[in-house]
Amino acid sequence: MQSIIEPPGGEGRVEMSESEVYALLINGFREVSTTLDQTLSTLAADPVLDELANRVEPLQESDEIRQAILYVLDSHQEFSGAAEIVQYFADRFQWAWMRDEVEKRYLDCLANRDIRLTRHFERMLEAFSPDWEDRELFPSLDRH
Repeated sequence: MQSIIEPPGGEGRVEMSESEVYALLINGFREVSTTLDQTLSTLAADPVLDELANRVEPLQESDEIRQAILYVLDSHQEFSGAAEIVQYFADRFQWAWMRDEVEKRYLDCLANRDIRLTRHFERMLEAFSPDWEDRELFPSLDRH
């Protein structure tokens, strides 16, 4: 299936297959994690997250977006920026399916008494709140 995405800057429409959308997100999420590892700053990662969100915004219902987010949720050891990635997309899009998935993982960790992972998922859930305290760590969220 082909999707049409308007790239940032409006240079014209680009057709992307669903698998290309998934690859774009996963590669972008790796870039976010690397940036956070190198700079320890969400301010440095914010432009990458904003660009990724802008690229996929027209395809919000895409199963490939969902699969990429779920992969990050379940691969937090591979993505050091997993919490920040999920927080950004949670605040920006407020997807109910995403909140449900984070809550499910949070409750599983709580039941298993995994304190470290419980807090990890709790931080993600906080981003769904309209008064999320860490929103200012991602300046581009104020433009949306």
